[in-house]
Formats: sequence, structure tokens, C-alpha cells
Amino acid sequence: MALCLVCGREMAQRWQARDHARGQNGPEYGVLWCRTCGYGRVAGEFAPEDVAGFYGQSYYTHSAPGAEQEAAHGWLNRLRMHLAWRADHGLDLAADEVQATDAHPRLCDVGCGNGKAMGMFHAAGYEAVGIEPDPEARAIASRYGRVYEGTAEWLPEEVEQRQFEVVLLSHVLEHCIDPIAALKNVRSLLSPEGTAIVEVPNNAALALEMFGPAWFFADIPRHLHFFTENSLREVMGQAGLRVTETFYTGYTRQFSQSWLAAQRQVATNLGVQPAPHGEGAQWRLLARTALASPERKYDSIRVHAVAAEG
Repeated sequence: MALCLVCGREMAQRWQARDHARGQNGPEYGVLWCRTCGYGRVAGEFAPEDVAGFYGQSYYTHSAPGAEQEAAHGWLNRLRMHLAWRADHGLDLAADEVQATDAHPRLCDVGCGNGKAMGMFHAAGYEAVGIEPDPEARAIASRYGRVYEGTAEWLPEEVEQRQFEVVLLSHVLEHCIDPIAALKNVRSLLSPEGTAIVEVPNNAALALEMFGPAWFFADIPRHLHFFTENSLREVMGQAGLRVTETFYTGYTRQFSQSWLAAQRQVATNLGVQPAPHGEGAQWRLLARTALASPERKYDSIRVHAVAAEG
């Protein structure tokens, strides 16, 4: 019997899914779900070398298909994108979300990828430091500050004794073997008045309900953990972090042609026939989500947190 990491209740299997990156002959993984708190995880125990094997050389680094990548398409596609944009009230990550508490503020981006967020905070006057396991990504991100080899669970010595006004963990927690250990490390890096920013895929989204393991942000088994706002708040509390603000983001991009193409490729690799991501499915998703609550509408959730007392 598998017990939930968050609430301790019994979990049940929700899906049995192949690794889409390895095609229809790839290994299968069970995904367990807790109906009580909304937390899910890939079944089994994984060592760091197992997880490293999930990532190919072409794996994207903290990015996803988005509206900004769109080329010209037919008027129906443009109409769908426009309607989604009109209904999109999500807030992308911005440096001014946090009011700096120091004259020379410091950011630590844990799992910084290619350094996009580091660049944003650097432009806003922060000393930007990154932590990243991928050497190619480290080389790119180093344009914006010092970048060290490491992960959220294994901090580099050069960083672990420092403190930062902002510690960012963006689309990283879902990849960790031990998310509570990762969040405890985030807490340890916070200055006394510092803010932790954690963003993950929103697994309460209607898109996941519609498309299941073929949803682009499911990405089994690279995503080992699946959070909703409730389960994210709970697991952060267990790590000694108190959530102070919640933001939802990622709506318009779900209707872009690049996102649609990516989901079609996932469905094809999984052998899902007919592919569930055609134009009709996109219009149904738009109809179901345009006026939906944020927790059902957006593909990602971002929270701010501070170190809890005690």
C-alpha cells in the first residue's frame, strides 16, 4: 500500500503510462494519486542515476511551447488564440513581484536552466546566482551571474552557506526525487526576510483531466510528482515554509500551434489513436476553461512563501 507524501492517506493508481520520449516501446510507469489532497507521484523508488537517464540530449530546459513562438496560421487558429488571450488573466513571473528588502538584493535560481529568470532579476538590480546540473545550460546562464553545478536536493558548497532575498524554484520541484528535502534546502538559503518563489505545473487543470498522460505538462516520468495548489501548500508547510501569495499562469499558450504540435507528438509517441489533441479538442478546452476558476484554467501555479516561525 502506497501512502501519500502529503497527507498520509492511501493512494490509488490513476494511470499506467509509457515514457513518451522513448516511443511506443518505452518503459511503462504507474502514476499514483491521492484523492484527498490532490497529490500524485510516479510509483516506485528512483536513484539519481535513474532520474538522469530520463533526460535525453534534446530535452528542453525549463521552457515550453508558447504564443511567442507562433508563426502565421489560419484565421480559425488566430481567432482561438485571440479568444484565449482575452480570457487570460494569469501573471507570468516578474522581478517586481517581490519588493527587495536589501539595497543589494540577491537571487538564487535553483535549477536555473538557460538563465532566463536570472537575466530578468539581474536586469532589476539583483546579484543573480544559479544552480543547474546541465553543463550546457550552465554555460548559457553564466551570462547573468555565477552558476554552480548542483540540484535542489544537493546544493553546491559555494552556495549552501549563503543567504538570498529571493530563492526561485521554477518548474523544478516536480522533477525532484525528494521534494521535501528540496524545499528544506530552499528554506535554508532564505535571508531572514527572504521570499521563496516556487512554480509547478497545475495538476488540477482541466487540460490534464481531458488529455491525461498525453498532456504536455504531465511528462511522465521526468515529472515524478504532481501538485495542485492544496498539495503544494501542504508539502511546503512540511518543509517549514508558509505560503503568502498564490498566482496562476499559463493559459493562452495552451491554444498555440506549437503547444498543439507538441501534444500531438506526445500522443503519437504514446500510441494514442485517434490523437486527442485535434482542433476540435482545442475548441472544447477553450469552451470549458474560458470562464473556469483559476485552479481549473491555468497550466501552472506559482506561490510565494517565507520561512515559518519555529
